[in-house]
Amino acid sequence: MTAPNIRLRDPVIYRSATPSTTTRGRVVHLPMYDFAALPDDYIEASTHSICTSNSVHRPLYDWILTSLDLPGRCAQYEFARLNVATPS
Repeated sequence: MTAPNIRLRDPVIYRSATPSTTTRGRVVHLPMYDFAALPDDYIEASTHSICTSNSVHRPLYDWILTSLDLPGRCAQYEFARLNVATPS
């Protein structure tokens, strides 16, 4: 709770999906991307990952990476966001 980044104080790890036709009327609990991306990269043996440099969720990803202490960590590269527009 003393972390300067508020997202590290009480991270949201799961979200609940409301009952729908997709979930066949059930409430399902799904992992948030910040929590699921790292184990997924490890399971799929990803060697490289790219993400935008303006991500405020990066500290949580790094904390999970350090906490799990998995061998063969995925190398991450950040890039600036590009605004692409179609010519008029």
